[in-house]
Amino acid sequence: MLMPEPYASQHCQFIEKYMKTGIPKIVEEGRRGRKLPALRRDGTTFPMFLTLSEVQVKNGEKMFTGIMRNLSAEEEEKRVLLAMHNLVTSSIDPIVQIDSKGIIRLANPSCCECFQYEEEELIGKNVSMLMPEPYATKHNQFIENYLKTGVPKVVEKGRRGRTLSGLRKDGSTFPMFLTLSESSMNGEIVFTGIMRNLSAEEEERQVLATMIDSCVDPIVVISTNGIIDRCNPACSRAFGFSKEELIGGNISMLMPEPHASHHQSYINRYLEKRRHPVRSNSDLSNTSHVVGQGRDLVGKRRDGTKIPLFLTISEFEVSSSLSARKGFIGIMRDMSEREKVIAIEVEKKKSEALLKNVLPHHICERLKAEEFHENVQIADTCDDVSILFADIVGFTQFASQRTPLQVVHYLNKVFRIFDVLVDKYGLEKIKTIGDAYMAVGGINEDPDHIYKIINFSLEVLDAVNMLKNERDEVGELRLGIRIGLHVGSVVAGLVGSKRRFFDLWGDAVNVASRMESSGIANCIHCSKDIALVAQKYPDEFIVVHRGAIPVKGKGPMETFIIGRIAKRESISLILKQHEITQRRESIEIHKKIEEELFRNVIFSFGTMRTSLVSRKMALAGFVSFFAGVTVSALFFTCKTAKP
Repeated sequence: MLMPEPYASQHCQFIEKYMKTGIPKIVEEGRRGRKLPALRRDGTTFPMFLTLSEVQVKNGEKMFTGIMRNLSAEEEEKRVLLAMHNLVTSSIDPIVQIDSKGIIRLANPSCCECFQYEEEELIGKNVSMLMPEPYATKHNQFIENYLKTGVPKVVEKGRRGRTLSGLRKDGSTFPMFLTLSESSMNGEIVFTGIMRNLSAEEEERQVLATMIDSCVDPIVVISTNGIIDRCNPACSRAFGFSKEELIGGNISMLMPEPHASHHQSYINRYLEKRRHPVRSNSDLSNTSHVVGQGRDLVGKRRDGTKIPLFLTISEFEVSSSLSARKGFIGIMRDMSEREKVIAIEVEKKKSEALLKNVLPHHICERLKAEEFHENVQIADTCDDVSILFADIVGFTQFASQRTPLQVVHYLNKVFRIFDVLVDKYGLEKIKTIGDAYMAVGGINEDPDHIYKIINFSLEVLDAVNMLKNERDEVGELRLGIRIGLHVGSVVAGLVGSKRRFFDLWGDAVNVASRMESSGIANCIHCSKDIALVAQKYPDEFIVVHRGAIPVKGKGPMETFIIGRIAKRESISLILKQHEITQRRESIEIHKKIEEELFRNVIFSFGTMRTSLVSRKMALAGFVSFFAGVTVSALFFTCKTAKP
């Protein structure tokens, strides 16, 4: 009943077999002791150590005596020791255990790897072999002093952790963090040291320090009482202090008044708010916006001069096995240089904007790519470009009746409208010549440039017609506009070294100019190529054939008038008025010619004498008179002929 299965059911068989054979196997084994499981009343088992002996009583009966030892505590201790051994063995931190004489009794694999020794090379050796001088020669003395005095200076520090240097087998050293504890094992004092290799952390710290030192912006680290703990070289350069002068000084030395005197109170109020976040006093809420955000302020150099800065402040709190501290990191940017850069950038953008107002966009980009070099040559052949010339009708008389300021004001108003429409339709303004305006389409390879320049022309007409009814100090403006259009191949380029300008050359430019000069006021006069495109949009445009007109250098050319389909009647009216005006002008010219010739004849008769020369002059006068009449008649016939 005290045994678990299978021992319980087999126990009687073991006794019977022994009684029959007399071979004391079990008993003999029991005398030496045997480890077996036992069964409690509640069914649980526990380990025990059994010694068994045989005893004979007076009547010859045999009895067996078993002495048992409960091994539960010992097994538990073994399990704990095994778990501790596994923990020590698998720990990534080096662990070493020494006795009171400094002899190494245990070293885990991490310790062997960290110090570059095999386990056999460490066990039984003095731990001073893992220390650089002067700690190696003094270590045994440290232990003896502790054992004599009982004052736990080293051990007590070890419990909190201490930064030391370790010595590898190859003679190199490395930083480590050591925690040391004292314990007793089998009545002997042992010390267990757990180390952490700080090489990676130290390397990371050095990299971070290098980054901070190489930063071009001033960086300063201060404690909660405003003392400068660290600063980079940029901070020394910016403020004119040496590093030694800054470290340990108060941050207020870098501030002008009144901030220098009040800075510590700013920090105290901020920390107070952090400790009591529920409070919402106005004096506390005014300080929280400084940390975690940027702000513009003024710093003070060593020589007393002020420097504009942009400051960002962040709070840090380091709590580790090494240390626990709070403070603030300030990163500053010297805005004096930045303001210069910003000013340069602003001026650069202004110059680029000014250039884009003077030159086409694609020419500006090419100039920027060449860094505005004065010797850059830009010349392109454009095979399909639509060209517009617009001229204000009656501008000479208009200008003669007004002040220069009034003339410029009107031109500015008109050409501003043109510029807005140029941008609207994606055209390029080329130049203004007096009261004339030149624009082109297709330089940027727009397939719809002719359609767009026609719409542009129509909107220009509408805008000028609206201005025509306005009045100024002199009277009504009543100015019109002539527009000429043509399309063809041109050469486009940039010329000049001073006030360089972009222009177009070619036969197409000349024809477009002739279309404008021979056009009709408040009409769009164009060549056949433009008219063919307009005829593709019968729902939008009306195209009227004007007839053949003489063009300088080209001879007679078929020309057309373009208008909006909704203004068909107004176009017809304009053409009739133009015809009437031409006839009236022809009659007036004919009369002037006749009057001039008649005066010549009268003059000849009045000065006639008897001499042969006088009679010849009179005859010449008559011939001139009749020839003049004939020429004027022919001129009148041509001018009054219907187009």
